[in-house]
Amino acid sequence: MPAMRPRTPPDDVLERLTAHCRESGMKVTPQRIAVYRAVAGSCAHPTPDEVFHEVRADMPSLSLATVYKTFDCLVELGLIARVANDGSTHRYDANLEPHHHLVCGSCDSITDFTDAGLSRLRLPRNLDGFAPEKVSVQVIGTCEDCQDDLR
Repeated sequence: MPAMRPRTPPDDVLERLTAHCRESGMKVTPQRIAVYRAVAGSCAHPTPDEVFHEVRADMPSLSLATVYKTFDCLVELGLIARVANDGSTHRYDANLEPHHHLVCGSCDSITDFTDAGLSRLRLPRNLDGFAPEKVSVQVIGTCEDCQDDLR
């Protein structure tokens, strides 16, 4: 399991969560705040299980079911996105700016990257009734850590 690398959490994490919850008629709970802070503060595209273990250290009464429900809520609110991957475990991203992903086929780690050429890709047209919303590229390979382990 990849380590949850830190991302500098946005200064307005609590404000964004509060605004989105209020607009949707949802309560701002300590659990939602803690889970969102953990996801927003990580570059590792964490799973709900990883966030559960991180947050539970400070919130022992937190249940795994609550974390999963909170992830669903945060996706519904548009605060995080589910990252498509070939594995059975979903990973999530609080970076909602346009970007792409490097996916390690060995350890399932996901790393953000941007590329000017890829950013110029246009949405295809005439896809037999399919309505594309965005273009996101995943480059699948082996991360540096896994390559080092193979040497």
